[in-house]
Amino acid sequence: MNRPVPTEDVEQMAFVEWLTYNNIPHFHCPNEIGGSSRAVKVRAIKMKRLGVSKGVPDLFVFLPVKGITGRVDSSQPLAIEMKRTKGSTTSPEQKEWLKVLELSGIPCAVCKGADAAIKFVNDIRKGIKE
Repeated sequence: MNRPVPTEDVEQMAFVEWLTYNNIPHFHCPNEIGGSSRAVKVRAIKMKRLGVSKGVPDLFVFLPVKGITGRVDSSQPLAIEMKRTKGSTTSPEQKEWLKVLELSGIPCAVCKGADAAIKFVNDIRKGIKE
């Protein structure tokens, strides 16, 4: 029996729930400005003028990093573009933003589903002192 593929929103909500449960600071960059009503179009114009940029990753995560004293004294930022497990693609604008962020030293990933996002975070955590 074929099950429907969860939407990107469902996958992202599951991942955010995991981040929250694990006390990992994060935020979603609300970058969705499309729509057809006049009110939505007016809001989209305002958001663009306020700095919304097409292709910015969905989530920014901040992993705590402990210094030599054993106390958290910095964080490792990550950028994650969430996708459905099947049937989604990365836009040219998304690829460009991921490249800009990676060149800035921020690990980035396109994660197909919550499990892939959790794996990405855990892989980065293994490489840093937490």
